[in-house]
Amino acid sequence: MKTLKSLMAIAIVVLISLPFSSCEDLGDESCEQQDMNQILNCGSEKNVEVCCTTDADCVYKYNGQEYPDSNAGRSDLSDALGCNYKNSGENEAQKELIISHLVAMKERALVGIY
Repeated sequence: MKTLKSLMAIAIVVLISLPFSSCEDLGDESCEQQDMNQILNCGSEKNVEVCCTTDADCVYKYNGQEYPDSNAGRSDLSDALGCNYKNSGENEAQKELIISHLVAMKERALVGIY
């Protein structure tokens, strides 16, 4: 009988402490999403999402792929969104417009964390 009570007490302690030791706090996350077609007018929906987590880098997501929050990542994402125009001057202006909107989206997502 004493053994049963001892085992029961141990089981209760383990069951109570298990949820606290097995969960990992990943921090707060905040995301922003925008249809870039509203900016680009390319004829189809192009939803881009940026998610920022406390103590981690923000990540852009488009069409099932993730792009890092860096100059190269934003440039690659703007190329992936790409509407094709006739001359390169228009392409560069479009790319700068996309990148400025991506940075603004990230800033809005960061405000949601703090």
